[in-house]
Amino acid sequence: MSNEAAMRAFITDWFQRFDRLDPPEAFLEDLDPNVEWNMPDVSVSLSGHERFLDWYAGVLESFEAPTEHHVSKISAGRSSADFEVLFRARLKNGSCVEMKVREQWQYVLRPDGQPLITRYSATPVKEEKKQ
Repeated sequence: MSNEAAMRAFITDWFQRFDRLDPPEAFLEDLDPNVEWNMPDVSVSLSGHERFLDWYAGVLESFEAPTEHHVSKISAGRSSADFEVLFRARLKNGSCVEMKVREQWQYVLRPDGQPLITRYSATPVKEEKKQ
């Protein structure tokens, strides 16, 4: 299996875990302990796994399961991946959220060939208005 095909499978599995709102432990094994976690609404005073856990606690407090992540435009190299995600979810207060983000990951390959994410960044994609 090519590196790009392997990353596509890994990314699909990763977001299936988010869709189910799996427990935080389901993600930690794929994140370097010192991962650079760059997401909106995250405490800048924390780093690595602590930063991810703080962010994910907010996710679990806010969203109803299941959520939806639709991944597109995947480009994966030997140590990085770039793609878009359309995220849809229902908040626990009953309102709905929809957002498109651009994700950029950096990773190293472990001896078993699976990626270990060292940098995770997601930024909102601004949609151009059609006239």
